[in-house]
Formats: sequence, C-alpha cells, structure tokens
Amino acid sequence: MKEIAGQSKRLRILIVAHAFPPLNAIGSHRSYSWARFWRDEGHEIHVLTPSKHDLDGMMDLERDLRGIRVYEVPYLPMPASHPGTVHTGTHSAVGRWDWLKTITRRARFSLAMFGDPRLLAYRPLVRKGMDIIREAQFDFIIATSPPEVVFFVARTLSRRTGVPWVADFRDLWFRDMRLYQSRLASWLSGPVNSWLVKCAAALVTVSRGLRDRLSEHMGRDVLISYNGFFEADRYALPHSQPRSDGKLHIVYTGRIYPGKRDPEPLFRAIRSFRTKGFDPKSRIVVDFYGFDDPGLRGLVRTYELETSVSLHGFVPYTQSMAAQHKADVLLFLDWTEVQAEGVLTGKLFEYLGTGRPILSLGRRKDSEAARLIAEAGCGVTLTTDEEIEKFLLHLLSSDRLPSVGSAARDQFSRKWQARLLLETLTERILSPSN
Repeated sequence: MKEIAGQSKRLRILIVAHAFPPLNAIGSHRSYSWARFWRDEGHEIHVLTPSKHDLDGMMDLERDLRGIRVYEVPYLPMPASHPGTVHTGTHSAVGRWDWLKTITRRARFSLAMFGDPRLLAYRPLVRKGMDIIREAQFDFIIATSPPEVVFFVARTLSRRTGVPWVADFRDLWFRDMRLYQSRLASWLSGPVNSWLVKCAAALVTVSRGLRDRLSEHMGRDVLISYNGFFEADRYALPHSQPRSDGKLHIVYTGRIYPGKRDPEPLFRAIRSFRTKGFDPKSRIVVDFYGFDDPGLRGLVRTYELETSVSLHGFVPYTQSMAAQHKADVLLFLDWTEVQAEGVLTGKLFEYLGTGRPILSLGRRKDSEAARLIAEAGCGVTLTTDEEIEKFLLHLLSSDRLPSVGSAARDQFSRKWQARLLLETLTERILSPSN
C-alpha cells in the first residue's frame, strides 16, 4: 500500500470508462487492470460506466469483479446487453452491428467525437457520478478515452466537487492518428481536447510515441503506462500447447486495416513458394480471429490462399487466448505509416504474455513496437518480402522455434504497470508537497 506523509492510506478511486468487463474490447482490459490490482492492494475502487448494448460488441469478458463497485448507467432507449452472452455469428445482433459499423466507418470516423452517439451518456453519467461522490470523499478520478465523453464527465465531476482528475489517452485525436478523420473534425478536436484536460491533475498515455506527441501539443509532462498483459492468462490454459502435426500454425487476433495494417506481405511470401516448387497449403496454416472483414476475404481470394488461410470471425476471449497459446508463431501487423508511431495495440502485449514467438511485419525496424518486441526478446520484425520468405522457410525446416525471453517481458504485466501508475499518481497529485 502506498505511503503518504509517512502513513499507510487506503485510497478511494473513481474510474470513468466506457470499456469495462464484461464488454469484450481491448480497452476493457486497461480499466479493469487498474480496478483489480488497485483493489488487491487494499484500495476502494468505484467504476462509472455506461450500459452496454449489442452495438458495443460481445459481453463475454469474464473477470473477477469482487470488491469493485461498478455502476452501469443507462443512456439509450434500447435493451442493454446481458453479461455472459456470446454472439459470434455474422447474422447475430452483434455481428449485424459490426457489419453496419464497418460499412459506415469512413463516414463515422470523419466526424470524430462530434458524431459519437456515446456523448448522450454525458448527463446520466454526471448525475450518477455526483451521487457517488456525495456519499464519500474520493482521492482522485481517472478517465480513460476514447470515447471522449468520459473526459467530459470526469472534468465536470472534478470542477463540481474539487476531486482531482487524471486524463488517460489510449489514442490521440490528431488527424494522422485517426482513420478517415476530416480536416475540420481534426482541427476542432485539438482545442476541445486541450480545453477538456487543461484542469486535469495529470495526463497519461500508452506509449513513448504518443507521450511525445501529446506532451508537445499540451506543453506539459505526460506519463506512460503501457497496456501490458495479465499474468494469470499464461496459466489459465495449461493444455493449450502448440500442435504437433508438422504444420506451421500462424495466428492473428484483432482487426485488419487494409493498406495501413494488413497481412498482404505475408500472403505474397506464402504464394511465392509455389513458384519455387513448394506447396504451402500442406505446411502453413494461418488463422485470423476478429471481425470478418470483407477486405481480408478479398486478399485471401486474390492470392488464392483459401486452403491455407482461415477466417474465424469473433470468438469469446478465452477462445482467442487459447488460439494464441496454440500458435507456433503470432502475427503482429505494425502500422505502415510513420505518423502512427507510438500506436501500440493491446494485442501486442497479449502476445508477449503468451510466451509464443512474434512475427511482426512493418516498414520499419526501429518503430516503437519493433523496439519493444526486440527488447523483450519475443520475436522479430521483418520489412521485406525476401525476409519473410526466408524466415518462414527457416521455421519450416527447423525443429526448434525461436527462443522467447521471459524476464524482460515481465515489466509489461498489467499488475506491474498498474502499480507503477498508482505510485506515480500518488506522488504527483496526493503528496502534501503538491
């Protein structure tokens, strides 16, 4: 427990987040890790979050919420999703919503926060937040965005009650950091976000690259708290070991962004084997888990890899983790744009936690993701078709897969990252000297 002014103090913390279990979203792991590990260290944790609906995604992320006070606030005139429900089919309610969100992505993203229906949750969340704070004195509020509505809520609660608040940026609003964002929306997002967090006691983000961008724009110090992985996930699947069928199993979990983060270089390498008298379909298996993207299906057809590549669509979190643990190699797709430096998807840290080798594809070997993989000793980053072909051939002809480090990656556990963040925030905003 954190020492403050020479005494051990039990903190009371309010987390404001849209993504929180059981919503199966990568952002849920970040807010939950704070709640869980701060609770485990003896602090009192409250979570303020909007009710979830089919449009938000699957509600099957099972986590230990004992001792964490979660307040789900209704804000839309439609039935809320029930925890534990799994909708994996394309024709399910969740599947239909994801299909609709995909085909309208460009239009929606062009409006940035100004077209986000989750802004409707502002007033209901503020009302509930005020009720919570009236019952007891909180030490600080921390809000994790996107969506930006949580910043609006935390700022209002802080100004009305005097409780300091912390702004956590999982992503930035800059035009070159967001897909399809219009110039007007991007320009307006800058001053709005600056205004929102001007009174925040501290700013936090997920990587060095985003920290540098945000610090330069805001003119103030920004803390880093990496996403990390849950250590328990390593041991929850003791029988999920790589297969011994003589094939090379490559697994990818997450979304695909054609032209920006896509597997085309891998497909080219696999197809090139045919011209060299090698039939990849009997030796290489590539499995994709995530939204059934039409663009990805088109790539598979273009490269005639239907017998080597399988698209499994959405699956429950436990099944996704099992697939990662069973993989011979985990495929990571780094952003191809230099402007996206510092955008570290949470999936990368999930990969680190499995202990399986990572094959990272990108345009640079000095990107932040590439450096992190190298420093953790967990894989390689390849930038050319020739490198990819050589690497795959090496794996197919070798009885031993690349070794994976362990000690170096432990610093990226969710528990360690949550502890470091709380220690820093306590010193920055709760120390008597401040």
